[in-house]
Amino acid sequence: MKIIDAHTHIDYITPDFQSNVVGCVCCTTTENDWEKLICLMKDDNRVYGAFGFHPWFVNSVCDDFDARLQKLLKANSNYMIGEIGLDKYKPNMDKQLDVFIKQFNLAIELKRTVFLHCVGAWDKILHVLKQYKNLPIMVMHAFNGNENILNDLLKYENIYFSFDKNALYDRNHRIQQIPMNKILVETDGKVDTDLMKIIDEISNLKNESNAFDIIYNNTLKVLQNG
Repeated sequence: MKIIDAHTHIDYITPDFQSNVVGCVCCTTTENDWEKLICLMKDDNRVYGAFGFHPWFVNSVCDDFDARLQKLLKANSNYMIGEIGLDKYKPNMDKQLDVFIKQFNLAIELKRTVFLHCVGAWDKILHVLKQYKNLPIMVMHAFNGNENILNDLLKYENIYFSFDKNALYDRNHRIQQIPMNKILVETDGKVDTDLMKIIDEISNLKNESNAFDIIYNNTLKVLQNG
């Protein structure tokens, strides 16, 4: 059995991965993380990089950040975009939205997988998605939207849903209604997260004996970008 952690952060990566974990997607939160992640990827080929600005830190965004991000991505075709998105409970929603749209446009232009953060702002995220015809691969990080949001998102072919340890306690429609070929698992950098247990729980909820292989192959598709 092989597992790829679909979402973690640079400060939480340790040299020793969990049992059966063969790789991880590391998402940046600010531009200060970009060079650190590049160095980490050079040292460890099990780390896959996603570069971007997290909505919690838009106050630290510098002018022309998107031009620098575009240059970095164009020079490295295997780099993805993340963690980006919107958070209703954090300040400066107008700036959050501006920063998010600039990064999402890059994901579309360069056909890169994008890792999305959304808390309480699904209406705005869905409005943005409706503006485009050809969307990139999108991963809904630690998804916790309601049934209506889920149904709206499932209309998009290139969308995946990543679940963290809350899946162990959350027996509801979200996992039940999402097709197995759209499910990923993640630690989000939480060291007490056991990915084996999460997949076992998903296997039980979905009555799918081949859950480990399916989720691993789902993650490989995400890492192909575009």
